Amino acid sequence: MKELRYEVLKWAADLLTAHHRDANIGELLLQARLGLTRTDLITGLREPIASKDAEWLRRSVEEHVYKGTPLQYMLGCAPFYGRSFKVNADVLIPRQETEELVWRVGEWAKRYAPDLDHPAVCDIGTGSGAIAVTLGLEHPDWRITAVDLSEKALDVARENADDLGAQIVFCPGDLLCPLIHQPFDILVSNPPYITKQEMGGLDDTVRDYEPHLALYGGNDGLDCYRKIIADMPLIFSGRSVFIAAFEIGATQGNAVADLIRRAFPNQIEALSIEKDISGHDRNIMVVLQTKQG
Repeated sequence: MKELRYEVLKWAADLLTAHHRDANIGELLLQARLGLTRTDLITGLREPIASKDAEWLRRSVEEHVYKGTPLQYMLGCAPFYGRSFKVNADVLIPRQETEELVWRVGEWAKRYAPDLDHPAVCDIGTGSGAIAVTLGLEHPDWRITAVDLSEKALDVARENADDLGAQIVFCPGDLLCPLIHQPFDILVSNPPYITKQEMGGLDDTVRDYEPHLALYGGNDGLDCYRKIIADMPLIFSGRSVFIAAFEIGATQGNAVADLIRRAFPNQIEALSIEKDISGHDRNIMVVLQTKQG
């Protein structure tokens, strides 16, 4: 007699819960395996499940439970801003919080640079390309350049851009180095910002799988911010306004804001530490006046 969907899902939820994993992982895996929405899965809980699908689900749940393999790497994709992005162990898994950074960049561009024609935008540390590709698709008149130190990450980002139909220029290199003396109007970055102390306390699904190159930000987590902020004047477009938007760790708001204040004491038109949906500091947004007098 064939198993029913709810039976194998109950097995999955029990095992996941017993090992302090997310009990919903089984449902998400089976949705992807069967190509169903959650509503379709739930309404069909008493339908039989093919033995090959049940076996696959058990193997996948056990891999997540005992090895910590992230769901997104098992599926090879992750959702971001309503689209599906290819991911593998060469790139960070896009987070929901980062969607807020993408949204805020658009809002700040409308508010502080409404007359900016075809702005040149750079995404520093692009990883999967989620930020750059999304900005390119949400703002078709923007000219997007994306940089990453990892060639393997750039391969993933290029594939995502091709699959989703975004026109992005990809550059290998360290932070702003490949862009020096090229003109940009907007900079966006979700750089590595995990501190040395925090690295050891990361969940195993992150620590053992996601690339450390994209996580570790030095002893205090601020190394990349220091380098980017120091080099920003070298990519100012020559137009009057430059917008920079950063994702930050939950305790880094004041520290990154202070780096900006010290670097540009007389040029700040607007500077804000923005909270995410959970109430944690998550973005630093700044508008700089690049022409004096």
